[in-house]
Amino acid sequence: MPTNREVLDITVALERESMAIYARFAKIFAAEPSLHEFWFGMARDEARHIGALHLVETVLELEGHLDHPSPVAMRDATVSRVRELMASCERDDDAHISIERALKMALDVEETELEDLVSDLLKALQKRDEYESCMRMLIHDLGELSYMIEQHCQDPAMLQRCDALVNRHAEGLCARAAAQSG
Repeated sequence: MPTNREVLDITVALERESMAIYARFAKIFAAEPSLHEFWFGMARDEARHIGALHLVETVLELEGHLDHPSPVAMRDATVSRVRELMASCERDDDAHISIERALKMALDVEETELEDLVSDLLKALQKRDEYESCMRMLIHDLGELSYMIEQHCQDPAMLQRCDALVNRHAEGLCARAAAQSG
């Protein structure tokens, strides 16, 4: 069973990779201000997730729990799949990445278990405020991604996938809030 430190290290590394992909897209679409801002905002929110995870790491270290077994299972197959997806995004030539391709890559990244891993980790470690903040950012980002897909793609299936992801995360946040207030 991995330790909290090991799970956090892997999760932070994966979040850093997704941040780099979005920062790359911000550079690719720099000539179009609305697209540049969208991608830069996505990168900024990944940076905030990294910051939240570093905060959790610091608190766990101060509590003496950083090297305890993690309450979150991390499957090697999941990590490998996420890393392969990130690598495939990085292999594309910048000059050949259309907005449609970039949005599809972003949706593919957001559909991975990475965000679930972050939220499961924050929930399991009882970092409620960080969990809720990260989930709100995620739902906001996914809503913006949905809007961008609607504006720039003629792919109803892709829009439906994104909207389902928004709804799944929003319902999870609402259910947790209801359970805590009841």
